Amino acid sequence: MTDPVSEDARERGVTAALVGLTAPHSAGWRQTLRQCPAIGRFVICEHPASEAAASLHELSGEPSPDAAYSGVDALLQSEDLDFALISVRNDLAPELATRFLSAGIPVIVEKPAARTSAEIRILNDLSRRNGVPWCTGFLNRLLPVAQEFREIVNAGALGRVVSIEARMVTSSVEQRGSDHWLFHRETAGGGILHWLAIHSIDLIRFLTGLEFAQVSGHVATLSDTGIDVEDMAAVSFTMGNGAVGNLHAGYVLRQRYGDIGITIRGTLGEVVWPMWDTSGRRDTLKIHSEAPGWETVGFKEVTVEPREAPGYGGSGGIEFVSGFIRATARGEPFITDGDDALKAMQFVEAAYAASSRSEVMSLGSGGQAAV
Repeated sequence: MTDPVSEDARERGVTAALVGLTAPHSAGWRQTLRQCPAIGRFVICEHPASEAAASLHELSGEPSPDAAYSGVDALLQSEDLDFALISVRNDLAPELATRFLSAGIPVIVEKPAARTSAEIRILNDLSRRNGVPWCTGFLNRLLPVAQEFREIVNAGALGRVVSIEARMVTSSVEQRGSDHWLFHRETAGGGILHWLAIHSIDLIRFLTGLEFAQVSGHVATLSDTGIDVEDMAAVSFTMGNGAVGNLHAGYVLRQRYGDIGITIRGTLGEVVWPMWDTSGRRDTLKIHSEAPGWETVGFKEVTVEPREAPGYGGSGGIEFVSGFIRATARGEPFITDGDDALKAMQFVEAAYAASSRSEVMSLGSGGQAAV
């Protein structure tokens, strides 16, 4: 876990902006930034292209900002920003991120940050060229239970990882509204893999420390709602060490909850993390190991709950933003960066290619998909 924000940082604070007020997580991000102890001045900015002029309530609603702007030009001219969080449609995010990175302002961009890996690669090149960091919102990495899971794997309790299962099954397109921009390729870039399963894709790399090697599988649009992105996906993959795995994802449940989880098995043990079920989020790991030091333990359950807090991701969201601000100020690496966003999107694109071609796609050293 990251260290608490220093008292000096609390007193000094940074000037931060939320850009985008109507995206799915904008309201949550607004709470997060207002609660973040590293932020001294908090301003908001609508993005007219995606919001058709946000209502007065959205500009002046709770939690109240220190200032509100109706466009990015006015924001950049009026504020000396230290940091911005961009929460807009996927098709608009890369251009906005480019503006802020070009101005020397570090940014967190709502996942998946773009529609394609090519768009993300441009952001990474700009970030490296200008020395200005950015990342996308892979908040799950900072969950205490995810940190515990990773430590167990790193400690060798599973031995060599050989099997991975991930599941991201959630409420149906009908429940969410088929007219939303998330379900249209031009604005979203893709469907369930882009928006939600990308969390699972990133967590697999984070928890195992392994890279994806090959991807195959199928995606489909089966909801009969007129959308043009996938609402179901069944993807198989291999990792760099030879481990095999699968990811099942779908907008299919008839109620608003998630059937979400990750299981990792090795030559000496396994960890099961049922992340969400009908009761909500779960923070318990089910662990079995025969590794040295675990002989007398065998099976056990470990629960690591995060601190309750308002905002997107609760206390994890606040820690994510605080940690990014702190790492940026110190010139240190953060828990995630643009390369993680790129590799996750390259996996998604490999899954699309594998499905359309009925072929196995290899992810080379640069992550680019090839037959």
